[in-house]
Amino acid sequence: MTTAETCECAMAYLAAGDRAAALRLFEWAQRRREPDGSYLTGRAFPANVSYPDQECSTYSAAAVLLAADALAGDSPASGLFVDSDSLPAPLDLGPVEA
Repeated sequence: MTTAETCECAMAYLAAGDRAAALRLFEWAQRRREPDGSYLTGRAFPANVSYPDQECSTYSAAAVLLAADALAGDSPASGLFVDSDSLPAPLDLGPVEA
């Protein structure tokens, strides 16, 4: 189980309207939090060993922050990955000339 992918899955559930599942996944990701506040990249089961060994990656922490923000809904970016209605309309660039 990886911290980043668990948080990404939580955001997908939130986007699909299943807030309860999103919260459960986010809570599971909190089990990877180290005493210094960093997050282990992942755990391999059933042996329950960290992989890579004791690695705490920045992308894991970033995914936790994005999921926390999406669940809280408090920042201007909180809907970025879960609410397509909050995004600006795509640019119409017109036809591309060859």
